[in-house]
Amino acid sequence: MSRMVPACGEGEKPTRDDPDALEGKPWAVVLAGGEGKRLQPFVRHVFGTERPKQFCRIMGSRSMLRHTWDRAARLVERDRIVTVITAGQEPYIEEEAREGVPGTVLVQPENKETAPGLVFPLLWIAHRAPAAMVAVFPADHFVWEEDRFAAHVRAAMATAQGQRDRLVLLGVEADGPELGYGWIAPGEPQAAGPEAEVYAVRRFWEKPDRGTAAHLFACGYLWNTLVLAGGVGAYLGLAAACIPPVVEAVEIAAASLRSGTGASALADAYARIPPTNLSQAVLARCPQALLVLAARNVTWSDWGDPDRIVRTLERFDRRPSWLVAHVRARAQAVSGA
Repeated sequence: MSRMVPACGEGEKPTRDDPDALEGKPWAVVLAGGEGKRLQPFVRHVFGTERPKQFCRIMGSRSMLRHTWDRAARLVERDRIVTVITAGQEPYIEEEAREGVPGTVLVQPENKETAPGLVFPLLWIAHRAPAAMVAVFPADHFVWEEDRFAAHVRAAMATAQGQRDRLVLLGVEADGPELGYGWIAPGEPQAAGPEAEVYAVRRFWEKPDRGTAAHLFACGYLWNTLVLAGGVGAYLGLAAACIPPVVEAVEIAAASLRSGTGASALADAYARIPPTNLSQAVLARCPQALLVLAARNVTWSDWGDPDRIVRTLERFDRRPSWLVAHVRARAQAVSGA
């Protein structure tokens, strides 16, 4: 049964005396607190709503968030899925409740990008299961080969289990010189299981220019999915090394909230920290703390761009009712320009 929690563990008792929580089953964090500003005009035009894309049913009857929950549930028990949203998005979760909401939903007071959005649930999990393995899933991704993708994430978790001081990042094979993605240059091959092709991380590029993207694609480099696996201690240790003010502020707020000494502690903490992008501020700064698992033969897309969504749907000959009208309107706009 899902719990909507406005504060980091407020009013709940930790489960440190539960051996299963300490060393046993893995957890998943679903990052769903984004505002979707880049896609907002598209969503408004197509769906007539201001809701962020993760709460939209772009293809089929499930929202992108529901797809992500189902993806995470292939790997962890549903009550160990922790979803992070932003204040004001609670009505969208209530809509999802008709089909069931897994695990726990944490509500951050404002969206300060992906780094605080991940530190918050990691601290929540660490309080209950300090040795937990955690997989991280952004809630705005399209994946076609779900079984194969799950197998890659499972292999990443197994790899991270054997190297508890490092995080394992999923890197998808690129199918073109995409400008809007992050790219990863794999380094030396690493020892891993038979199902895992794992490398050190040599370098990151975030949204390169056209010439650089063409070069990266020609080199066979990988797209950064921001799907991660690792021990909760490895995540928080890396965050503390790269963005200490963010970790310290949220950690102090979490302790205050758990003790019941300040209901506004988390809001105060978020007000003090700047928007912080996880890829730029943490991953790109400390590639030595990362491994990348090459996820081969998987069709993956970050649906943050209208043209990317349309290309994906057309590739698989999927034509939801809104697509025909959208393509017609786009053609008319081009012809009238």
